[in-house]
Amino acid sequence: MDKISRRGLGALAAGAAAVAGPWRPARAQAAGTIKLGFTAALTGPFNEFGEGIRRGAELAVAEANRQGGILGRQVELAEVLDDQLVPDRAVQNMRRILDNKEIVGLMCPSGSGPTLAIVDMVMADGRPIINPQAQTPSIVYPNGTDKPPRPNVFSVSISNTVEAEKLAIALAGYARVGIVHESTGYGVTGADLVKQALTAARREVRVTVESYNQRAQDMTAQLVRVQRAGAEAMLVIGLGADFAVIRRNLSRLNINVALFGTTGAVTVPYLEGAGDLVVGTKAASYVVMGRRPMPAATQAFVDLYRAKYGTDRWYGPDLANPLVSLAGTVASGYDCIG
Repeated sequence: MDKISRRGLGALAAGAAAVAGPWRPARAQAAGTIKLGFTAALTGPFNEFGEGIRRGAELAVAEANRQGGILGRQVELAEVLDDQLVPDRAVQNMRRILDNKEIVGLMCPSGSGPTLAIVDMVMADGRPIINPQAQTPSIVYPNGTDKPPRPNVFSVSISNTVEAEKLAIALAGYARVGIVHESTGYGVTGADLVKQALTAARREVRVTVESYNQRAQDMTAQLVRVQRAGAEAMLVIGLGADFAVIRRNLSRLNINVALFGTTGAVTVPYLEGAGDLVVGTKAASYVVMGRRPMPAATQAFVDLYRAKYGTDRWYGPDLANPLVSLAGTVASGYDCIG
């Protein structure tokens, strides 16, 4: 798939093969599998990300093995653990994975919070790890994007910096903007970057910023403050389940503004939780899923997914037009391995 990345596709599998040993003829390499591991939100309210990563990774592993593996060796997802997007649990899981010395390559958890919690220990360990979804820039660039990246951390995710630039272009058409963000590293960093990019694009813009905790069941107070500030447009930086709560709150309060969401916000739980209220929502996302015809590599991935899972909640009900969010959930896991 086309996407924004630091070092291109297949970094995890290629890096893992390098860690497993120097290149030898395929016959000699075929003795054992290349074992990979990761922790992600496989269950819980945000499992669209972790379960999506798992599905994408499994598709890529099966496809790689069908084509002969890597350097003649088969690839295996040997450790796949559930952290429910809870940072402490992600740390526990990653310690267990790192204790398994047969694991030669890793994927980051779904979400910036869990990923920031584990990335230092993985950097110290030295095994390669690739980030499928987390958008906080410090995951790859701990000292700023003008400084060298972590040497063993790769990424296929849309960075907050890139997303902020695109959102600012769209939001610059409004004189008053509200930003409502989750209180995680992803939300805080994203809000700061969007505000900076927006004020650079339109110096006179008035920006109101409000935050909320993940899984909050009511954001009335934050939304009323945004309304009182006269916001003409609102950007939500968060995840789909929380965005659905916000959208229902907006409807109940009869607050009518141009509504925007980040890549992480316009996922399956937003559609499921807000229903027809999602109509009109705008978002930054992967462009390839919206192109017709799709790029050949994107279409090949879509065909693989549909052949195995059909038109499920990740794919959507339209056989010819998968949900754009499929790119940021399942396809990101696929890209990490593929």
